[in-house]
Amino acid sequence: MLYDVVKMPSKVYFMHARAMNFETSLAAKAVWLFEQGGLEQCIEKGDTVAVKLHMGEYFNTSYLRPVLVRAIVDKIKSLGGKPFVTDTTTLPYHEYVNRVTAKDYLHTAAMNGFAPQTMGCPIIIADGAIGTDDVRIDLPEGFILLEQYIAREIADADAMIVLTHFKGHPIATIGGSIKNIGVGCASKRGKYNLHLGGHPKYGLQNSIF
Repeated sequence: MLYDVVKMPSKVYFMHARAMNFETSLAAKAVWLFEQGGLEQCIEKGDTVAVKLHMGEYFNTSYLRPVLVRAIVDKIKSLGGKPFVTDTTTLPYHEYVNRVTAKDYLHTAAMNGFAPQTMGCPIIIADGAIGTDDVRIDLPEGFILLEQYIAREIADADAMIVLTHFKGHPIATIGGSIKNIGVGCASKRGKYNLHLGGHPKYGLQNSIF
């Protein structure tokens, strides 16, 4: 069954960034992609819907424009869903990383244009005030990772829509939607766990850069 899913071809859409009017704007195209992807089938009336994205670093400009996210939020609301925009805190506790705590992250998000007033829905840091509010799940198919810790607000949502921007990464080269879900939905101990923080052989401390 897994093999059949893997070999299915994916549809890839390329869009012109130029717009002649509001109906061909990037925001309108974002909604069109939502519809073409059949994402309305993921949402039932009354569902709590996590809109997962990276809201950017402090004083940074390489993140999705808030208007694109707002367009998706409005689409979810039109389907009867109850959206909230969400992300999680970063792994390290460090004074110069501006997504370390929920308070830090909400300040950074607001600087970058993500606030309840602009999104039309709550902004929730899914792993709580200091990144420790999570849900443990078993990974019986895992080879090394046999468990993981998912941010509670994401784990408790009825559905999730993932919005990803192209992002460089110092180790993995490119961070995309898989990273946005696999790492971005984990709490602090979940991130430590998936980076094999305590593993004597495969842990990050043994990597050669």
